[in-house]
Amino acid sequence: MKEKTPPYNFLQDEEGPRSMTGSCAVCKAQATQCCSGCHSVFYCCRDHQKQHWKIHKSQCTPYKLSISPELGYYLVAARDIRQGEVILRETPIIIGPKVVSLPLCLGCGRRLRVSENDDTYMCSGCGWPLCGPQCETCPEHVPECNLMKERGYRASIKLQGDGKKEASYCSIAPLRCLLLKKHDPAKYETILKLQSHLDERRDTSLYNIFKNNIVGFIQNALGLTEFSDETILRITAILDTNAFEIRRSEGDIKIRGLFPKAAMMSHDCKANTKHVFSGSKFDVEVITTVPIKKGEIISVTYTQTLWGTLARRAHLKQSKCFDCTCLRCSDPTELGTYLGAINCSLCKNKGKDSKIVSASPLDPSATWKCEDCGHSIPGRQISWGNDAIRQEITMLDKTKPESLENFLGKYKDALHPNNWHVLEVKYALSQMYGNMKGYLLSELSDALVERKINLCTELLEIADVLDPGASRLRGLLLYDLQAAMVVQAKRDLENEKITKSAAQDILAECMTLLQQSTEILKTEEDMKKLLEEKLVSLTKDLEFQ
Repeated sequence: MKEKTPPYNFLQDEEGPRSMTGSCAVCKAQATQCCSGCHSVFYCCRDHQKQHWKIHKSQCTPYKLSISPELGYYLVAARDIRQGEVILRETPIIIGPKVVSLPLCLGCGRRLRVSENDDTYMCSGCGWPLCGPQCETCPEHVPECNLMKERGYRASIKLQGDGKKEASYCSIAPLRCLLLKKHDPAKYETILKLQSHLDERRDTSLYNIFKNNIVGFIQNALGLTEFSDETILRITAILDTNAFEIRRSEGDIKIRGLFPKAAMMSHDCKANTKHVFSGSKFDVEVITTVPIKKGEIISVTYTQTLWGTLARRAHLKQSKCFDCTCLRCSDPTELGTYLGAINCSLCKNKGKDSKIVSASPLDPSATWKCEDCGHSIPGRQISWGNDAIRQEITMLDKTKPESLENFLGKYKDALHPNNWHVLEVKYALSQMYGNMKGYLLSELSDALVERKINLCTELLEIADVLDPGASRLRGLLLYDLQAAMVVQAKRDLENEKITKSAAQDILAECMTLLQQSTEILKTEEDMKKLLEEKLVSLTKDLEFQ
């Protein structure tokens, strides 16, 4: 934790019962005031809290580390934690490119745009693409650059056109971890303690490729023969298991970072935290999205909220090497949302809206059955259908909302309205309407403004169940919803469809939605300026009305 001084705000009445007492950590006298950070250590006065802080600061967390055969290491709430609390801050041990990455600067991580003239700046020391000479001295790049110069290696990467990914970046993050053995042995040992799941990954096609590419680059091209194949692959697997994806719109940054403490959090498909990255070092902040009771597991999600159970569990098995058995995955209805469900054609022919769901959602091969008539479909047929539809969505023209709307029309009878394929397309449409050139809010017809409002409302109903509270998904949907409602209210007032008083009521509701969105997204560096400007603009609209 980063605090330099102790948290002097002792427990207040509204944060816990005054009857809580304990022995002062310094003088052992009876004490009724406790540390507001962890609520687990008592003091009789502020002087004793300050005196004890040097000992306590490393233990002052609202969570405790636990271990079990099923979950491995995981974090448990050491006290009741309020919604919106920052429970963990951590600087990454290393940052680096993803396994397959678009061209990026090895110094600052920014996306590199490849021009027709191919005038990308190359590092004078090692030949890797950079933003410019200023990034040659970035701390992240200097150790690997010095090593390459020392070993006589110079990169000769020929970057492809814009939008083409480059496989050569896969070796950089593992290399940065290995170089810590010399430059920071304590961090290197910390990395080695993290779970790798290497045995499960070892014979996969991806790791056979890694054995040739990453191991070959590090041992042969760079001459780091002191690291065995096993060690290099283990480090690679540790990164795959534990690294967080870091995204930032400014600079179009898409990299990964290794955060040992944050990596201890357990996965849940309905997580109770979110994480954001801040500052030039990409520090992670883990923030609660809902209140967490003392003793509850602190969880994060490593998959997509709007994916169905089959897709989520397959992704987690492949990328994190475990079978998720959370409450949502275990429920055929996915907590009543029916994200995996399809419509029963037999019941539909009889005028009934019935749903077909998995008979055993933790078994990917299980039969799927109608909740009403019992009509069954083999699990493999469901899997084939999902794969075909995902491929179809991938091929849709994302520059034209019409292609996505046509998809929804095509499958409205076969897929449940909340089916995850439908929701994926609806979410894409909610972002296209109002944010894409040719479809900005000011350019939308009245019907499309109404369409955007309906899409955001439908998606919010799902988010309230699967990603509730102060989640990023809810924050973004609330922001888009109020923006469309403002436009609709102004148009309706101009066209005399509503009264001035009704318009003012709608704008006041929009202000409430915007304030909720701002409270949720205030920790998002990319959103801060936009939210501030929108609040000022909407305040002026309310005053004008």
